[in-house]
Amino acid sequence: MKSLIINKSTITMITVDNMLARSILMVTCFILFNHSAFGQTKNEKETRIKLSSFPELAQEVIKNLPEKCRRLKYFLETDGSKRSFELKFKFNKKRYSLEFSEEGKIEDIEVVAQLRAINPLTKGKIESHLSQTYLKHKFIKIQKQFVYTTDFDRLNFVNNLLQNETNVLPNYEIIAEVKSNKGKDTREFTFNNKGEFLKYRILKPSSYEHVLY
Repeated sequence: MKSLIINKSTITMITVDNMLARSILMVTCFILFNHSAFGQTKNEKETRIKLSSFPELAQEVIKNLPEKCRRLKYFLETDGSKRSFELKFKFNKKRYSLEFSEEGKIEDIEVVAQLRAINPLTKGKIESHLSQTYLKHKFIKIQKQFVYTTDFDRLNFVNNLLQNETNVLPNYEIIAEVKSNKGKDTREFTFNNKGEFLKYRILKPSSYEHVLY
């Protein structure tokens, strides 16, 4: 029988190897996370459809919107494997988009906003992030994004928001043209209510046109 001799140098090498393996794993996970969370490409396609093609749950919400909602347009959106339904409309001179899941559940409602309407502290953080990350940036479109949760009744969630009677804090969804060392592209950024960066997606030309409304 051969005896196994393990000295201090062997233990040290094993420890170093384990630490190196863990470090490589952590770096790999970090890269994959950043790629998936922050570097996705938005390649949405919209198809105009009729209200009757929306899921029944979504139709119920839409039929209970205020009568002053105008220019209602219905769309089926596809982005890779995801399908969703979107209603675009105007209410009190503001442009809204109400998005539903494939099952008809509310996902969020967005309203076009102006940069000057954002809280100065929040606006400062957003502009600071873009200035520090890119050589140049130019705002193209800004929206307030109100994400739906089951804490709210779905009909009241939409109607209260339209009447400015909601306490839901919005995210800010910003489309901007940016310039980096790699060149120029158009990106859709999401910041939370405090102006903290959450994620971005690169917009392809096929997606760029319809997201401007």
